Amino acid sequence: MRVHAVTLLPWLTAAFAALAGLAGETAAQPYPTRPVEIVVPFVPGGGTDLIARATADYLGKKWGQPQLVVNKPGGGGVIGARAALKEGRPDGHTVLMDIHTTAPMMIGAWKTPPLTLADRKWAGRIVLDPMVFAVKADAPWKDLKELSAWVKANPGDLVWSSVGPSGPSRYTAFDWFSQIGVDPLKTKMVITEGAADSMTKLAGGHVVLAIHSVAEAKSMAEGGKIRLLAVLAPRRVSYIASVPTAEEQGVIKGVSVSWWAGISMPAATPDAIVKKWETALAEMVKDPAFRAGTDRLWMNLDYLNAADMTAFVDKQAAYYTDMAGKIGLRK
Repeated sequence: MRVHAVTLLPWLTAAFAALAGLAGETAAQPYPTRPVEIVVPFVPGGGTDLIARATADYLGKKWGQPQLVVNKPGGGGVIGARAALKEGRPDGHTVLMDIHTTAPMMIGAWKTPPLTLADRKWAGRIVLDPMVFAVKADAPWKDLKELSAWVKANPGDLVWSSVGPSGPSRYTAFDWFSQIGVDPLKTKMVITEGAADSMTKLAGGHVVLAIHSVAEAKSMAEGGKIRLLAVLAPRRVSYIASVPTAEEQGVIKGVSVSWWAGISMPAATPDAIVKKWETALAEMVKDPAFRAGTDRLWMNLDYLNAADMTAFVDKQAAYYTDMAGKIGLRK
């Protein structure tokens, strides 16, 4: 039986209309459509991991899809960052809890970095936390001034930890060394897999000094296993008010390094998805329950939207690139 095209035309028209409607319905599906992976480029237990889990809990409830924290440590944060930004699909279902180490500091320390700022889009900053100098609980120094005097006299005996070759610990330490007149090459730096690993090594006596964020030092300090000698902040921090600033001890002038964390995703991620994250983060940092949780973690919430975060990181990248050149970190 011969079927004329004219006879088929109404049927084909209806079929194409149905397919178009189905495609439109699929495209209009609300994001996220499946579980989201929040990649943490360090081991569990550190500050990056803790803020990622708090964020995952909030957004999982808000969006009705699981937010899975996936720890991918190694390479000072490079392995996890590449997994999220270069290997993950740019559809918003793989994002990075991005921090100082995996963005501007890494760029500053590498002439040919494994990732660049062009490889990501920022959704916003969540946390900005001051750094602290920590020693073992039974260490002989009662403050940073005493430790500084000892290091000047015994630089070869100072063993200190850093998360990756270009982490904030290293930049903070080099700033400290330059201000107290110590050759950093005479000291010994130990690379760790994250703040939790660093603090464990400190409590166990494997390193003399660890420099991390307030939040990352919290559990060990509360447990009496380590002691905080100084905080790098313009003024004392309310939840560790007994810890003096480095500047009031006359040791370090100015605050050049801080710990921060925010959400980034692959550069090709649609702007609409980035915007949804930006809006959600802005709401999250104002949520009373979320704020109470971060207070318990000793984390200082300091939100920046996507545009302001991009400008902030660009400025940090320029600063750390210059600093890395001055202190010989450029590879």
